[in-house]
Amino acid sequence: MAKLNLSQVGHSLFAIAIIAIVYYLSARFALSITLLNHCALASVLYPPIGISLAAILLIEHPVWLGVFSGAVMSGRSLDQVNWLTAFLAATSNTLEVIVASQLLKQVEFSRLLRRVRDVLALIGCGAVLAPTLNATITTLTSAAISQPTELMNHWFASWLDSSVSILVFTPAIVVWGNQELRVPHSFRNSLKKLQPVLVGQRTIEFYIWLGLMGVWNGLMLTTSTGTAPIVQGAALLLLKYSPFLFVVWAALRFGQQRTMLCLLITSLSSIWGLTQIQQGNFQSSLFQIQIAIAIMAIITLVLVVTIAERKTVEAQLRRRIEQDQFLAESTLRIRQSLDVKQVLNTTVAEVRAYLNADRAHIAVFDEQGFTDVVAESVAPGWNPMLGTRSPRPILADIAVLFEQQSVRVNPNSDMTQNEFLKLYYAMYQVKASIGIAIWQEGQLYGVLNVHQCVAPRNWQDFEIELLTRLATQVELAIQQGRLYEKVQGFASGLESQVQERTAQLQQKMIELETLNQVKDTLVHAVSHDLRTPVLGMLMVLKRLQTKAEETISLSKSVLDRMVESGDRQLSLISSLLENYSQEPHKLSLNYQRVSIVELVDQTLHRLEPLLHQNQIRLEKQIAPDVPQFLADSIQLQRVLEHLITNAMNHNLPGINLAIQVEKAENEMKCTISDNGIGIPPDQCNLLFDKPFLRGSQNHHRTGLGLGLFLCKQVITAHQGRIGVNCEGKGANFWFTLPLG
Repeated sequence: MAKLNLSQVGHSLFAIAIIAIVYYLSARFALSITLLNHCALASVLYPPIGISLAAILLIEHPVWLGVFSGAVMSGRSLDQVNWLTAFLAATSNTLEVIVASQLLKQVEFSRLLRRVRDVLALIGCGAVLAPTLNATITTLTSAAISQPTELMNHWFASWLDSSVSILVFTPAIVVWGNQELRVPHSFRNSLKKLQPVLVGQRTIEFYIWLGLMGVWNGLMLTTSTGTAPIVQGAALLLLKYSPFLFVVWAALRFGQQRTMLCLLITSLSSIWGLTQIQQGNFQSSLFQIQIAIAIMAIITLVLVVTIAERKTVEAQLRRRIEQDQFLAESTLRIRQSLDVKQVLNTTVAEVRAYLNADRAHIAVFDEQGFTDVVAESVAPGWNPMLGTRSPRPILADIAVLFEQQSVRVNPNSDMTQNEFLKLYYAMYQVKASIGIAIWQEGQLYGVLNVHQCVAPRNWQDFEIELLTRLATQVELAIQQGRLYEKVQGFASGLESQVQERTAQLQQKMIELETLNQVKDTLVHAVSHDLRTPVLGMLMVLKRLQTKAEETISLSKSVLDRMVESGDRQLSLISSLLENYSQEPHKLSLNYQRVSIVELVDQTLHRLEPLLHQNQIRLEKQIAPDVPQFLADSIQLQRVLEHLITNAMNHNLPGINLAIQVEKAENEMKCTISDNGIGIPPDQCNLLFDKPFLRGSQNHHRTGLGLGLFLCKQVITAHQGRIGVNCEGKGANFWFTLPLG
């Protein structure tokens, strides 16, 4: 803090010294080239007042001390002025510029002088009101040595001196003092920038203007020496007022800065030229010259600012049109694609090209708060950021930056106080940046960043507005793109479901065709295979019936034929109904201690090749608290095998199969479930009925083998229960056995 204070004091003292020296030199120069009236002490043009006011407006340090010091030194340089008079004059001049600056601040005067109200404020407050104070104090201090009849002339001369000085010097210094001095990075770049300045069309026109001004000065000189007697009468009058034409020309053609310079040159030339040809009373001629210069300065200032305002409005309209056109074209290109990645790439490319920036990129946040740079457009020579990922979650840090507003503007990264941003700017060579938040469903989705890496940059309001409007379009495009992706995913899922349902329908058609074949086989078996042996046996019996004897003796051959026919019939019937419609006899159970864990493992081991062939994903959950119980292990194993193979036979390969065993009060419950095609609810109650079909390809296997009917018989014989749950996807077969 001490070093900072010493630095500020040093800058202030340096500024005060420079102002004092400039004030003294300009005052001495004005007094040395101007004829003085011994009573009025008035000069044609007194630069120090205008220079001092410009210095106070431009410099924040207390430079009024320099004004006071310079005024004291310039006053003491005159032989007739003592210290008291010098101090009074210095105080008067200092108060004048201080009052003028304060009045201008009260009316919100802008040093840029680009509004008519600023010019009017400078004229009213700076050139009319403030000089009144100086003229009054100066007149009062000289009242003792002046004649009463000369006091009014003295007051008017002092007021006019200050007014003309402020109108001529203050605008020129203020306008040129607002320009930033930039050090060129290379000599070649400096030449490229100077080339249009030195040889441009307006520059050549400015050279012509200077040449004509020199011709005017030459004519004034020849007229004053009598070497050009032709310049008389109306020609001389036109020559006197020619400076008005010069400043109007400058205001129309050269812009604000050069016009201020032209006004200064024209004023000095007019003073010199008109004093050369003045005739009659000097004081009267002096007033005429000063009034002419004041009027010329006011006309020039109002004209140049009016033109500047018009050009500003035109530039704003042009920028607005360009901005709307750019936004419309960008929006069209963005909306031509529903691909979010393409939308983001298009956005950064358009933004960097339009703003002539060094880098534009979009970073988005994931669910964990990490940021990924998903789109970037970068100028050659700068570190790329595309594909980079933050080393830690930074969503909270970024969200804090955009809590108040969705735009963060930084014209100079060196002035950044945020430690996170300092590290970020240093890593990617950022000198200036704009960040626009991108929102989705009320959450921070990402950030559109624009970087200037060469040097700091004062971002314009229209640039910020453009990025804000474009970010809104990007938000809408991202939202549409994400909705499109969801629709695509839904359509893909729907297509997959349609394919699955089509495959299931085809499978059902195949099963229906198989059932039709089974039906044909059954009809053929009944009409042919079963009918033939029955007819043969009936023929033998009817032949025996025709014999008259009450007791019939059978030969062994006839008996063999009857037995053979009966066996054949029984074989065919057994073959047809063995696995489908045969009601088992009362089972004879061989009870022994059974471990359900071992029983399940043995069953799965026997079925392992079949499980592998059907790509079954098996899940086994057996509660450890299930004790051993009395049961027929062989019959239970047949039940488990059938329920497992039944799930494989009636579903496509690749299903999930779960075996769950748990203890429920005094029972053991085993559940075998799959996620297959399931069973229609209207068929669940028919599953444990007697099947009756056989296939045409195999006369001994036509259906479910042992069948769910036999499974029910086995479980019922164990005093248990069996059933199936058909709700939801897949099928859940279960059975219970008592543990007592």
